[in-house]
Amino acid sequence: MQAANPPTSLRERLLTQPPLMWFSLAFLGGIVLGSLVSVSIWIWLGLAVVFLVLAILARIFHISSFFFLLQPFSFILFIALALGAARYQFSVPDFDAFHIAFYNDRDYDLLVTGTLIEPPDYRDTYTNLRLKVTAVDTGDSELPIKDNLFEKSLLLVRVPNNQTFQYGDVLRLRGKLKTPPENEDFSYRDYLAAQRIHSYMTNAEVTVLPEQGGYSIIAALYSFKQRSLDNIYRMFPDPESSLLACILRGVDTGLTRELQQAFKNTGTAHIIAISGFNISIIAGIFFAFFSRFLGDRRGAVLAILGIALYTVLVGADAAVVRAAVMGGLALFARQGGRRQVGLNTLLAVAALMCVWNPLYIWDVGFQLSFFATLGLILYATPFSEFANRLILKYFPSSAAEKFAELFSEFVLLTLAAQLTTIPIMAYHFQRISLVSFIANPFILPAQPAVMILGGLSVLLSHVWIVLGQLVAWITYPFVVYTIRIVE
Repeated sequence: MQAANPPTSLRERLLTQPPLMWFSLAFLGGIVLGSLVSVSIWIWLGLAVVFLVLAILARIFHISSFFFLLQPFSFILFIALALGAARYQFSVPDFDAFHIAFYNDRDYDLLVTGTLIEPPDYRDTYTNLRLKVTAVDTGDSELPIKDNLFEKSLLLVRVPNNQTFQYGDVLRLRGKLKTPPENEDFSYRDYLAAQRIHSYMTNAEVTVLPEQGGYSIIAALYSFKQRSLDNIYRMFPDPESSLLACILRGVDTGLTRELQQAFKNTGTAHIIAISGFNISIIAGIFFAFFSRFLGDRRGAVLAILGIALYTVLVGADAAVVRAAVMGGLALFARQGGRRQVGLNTLLAVAALMCVWNPLYIWDVGFQLSFFATLGLILYATPFSEFANRLILKYFPSSAAEKFAELFSEFVLLTLAAQLTTIPIMAYHFQRISLVSFIANPFILPAQPAVMILGGLSVLLSHVWIVLGQLVAWITYPFVVYTIRIVE
């Protein structure tokens, strides 16, 4: 029996790819198109219906030998493109009298009532608060602020650092609403818009009302996070406690500027930033570590459980969950061993995330998560196989075999993720750290111990602080090693 001939023409190669991958790409492209072409959402939806009808007609009349753009699958891609553009247009908020941004840049103070949706962000001289606005009073009357499925009226407020707050507090603020600024170097407006915040107060008087809002489960989660942070500083000295607060809690306010700059200069800032880049690499290391003792399948299960536990430990906010999904996806793709399946799933997950919030496309964290995962899917296995063949060819021994495994896990895994994220970092941060290719192989081997033992010490500290302290002493050398190598 003769093997089927591989596809040769461009049309044949395109048609052999998974349809979901192309549909997802077209949807993501439609979001970008919608941001560039300001057309009513109804026009985009109308175009989607037209393309659907054309796809059905092309299917009925068996149009397959004509021009590629007239085939049913091509019309389906145009449907995805139109739906992506429509989704972006739907995300553009309507700043009417029932949206808080309608009252931006007025010359008089407003009374704004809202619920604190996150714990306060305490700084040295001020406190940042994020609220879901429920009402605004211009002086004439109090108007309710309404939300829809995807858009909520959120507000960022800076208040004096002389009060304490907690998640769920209902606050009344007096101050001037402003539109977030933007300039050539950085658009604070776009940064906040990606988080669905279109208004902020730079200085406000705040009164805590007797009501209580929020959800009890989220309140318990934030309480757990705060107790974890307190216990970290009880069990570890500084700066080791501040580094663990970064890694395990996502709180970077304790790190000195010098140490933060050292992480940036060495290209290892992904260790202290909870991102898909960080979690993707850690997922791969977890998998390699556990699978060595328990096999691939059980190792993958434990690695996923480790990522899930880490996600809960650091607070499970939107950015962390998004990074964990990407990191788990990289693990799934590597375990499956099929790059095409991994790539197909990655694009589908990215499209689903952008259904929820199309502005993710322009979010740096989302881009780093996506491209780090893409690098692991495309290059981790080929790099490892090439290195293993090369090392075992010239050093045929059991020691060389173990060295090849370690080299693949801690060097090539990072290289695969870095290869696809370097252009993103260069574009957004205007810098590339070449020393990162040297620093990461020395630092990453210690990170599973830092995360696993550090997380275990924090969990045990909730049961009995003495148990947590015992594990903290074992964790301490790995944290010290990380800081000293970076410095």
